[in-house]
Amino acid sequence: MLLVLAIFDSFFTYFGIRNDHITEANPLMHFVYETNIPGFYLLKICLPLLLIYLLTKLQPNRHIQILLSIAIILYTFVFLQHLFWISLLT
Repeated sequence: MLLVLAIFDSFFTYFGIRNDHITEANPLMHFVYETNIPGFYLLKICLPLLLIYLLTKLQPNRHIQILLSIAIILYTFVFLQHLFWISLLT
């Protein structure tokens, strides 16, 4: 779920920035977008992949589950924001 949301986020963010519908709120990602668009995609998708990889190496516990749930909730919120502004375009 986390990876799918991250992929959607990267494509929707790129589309929105490219067509002047949104701006990147994260200063680091804004800098990466301005300097290297493939790097933008790589970073947007590899960070959740790194988290997923780390989760396979850690002992499952309540704290890890809470952090993963928070990450999924945040990505879901961003996904819903993207859907909202896309709905305003139609």
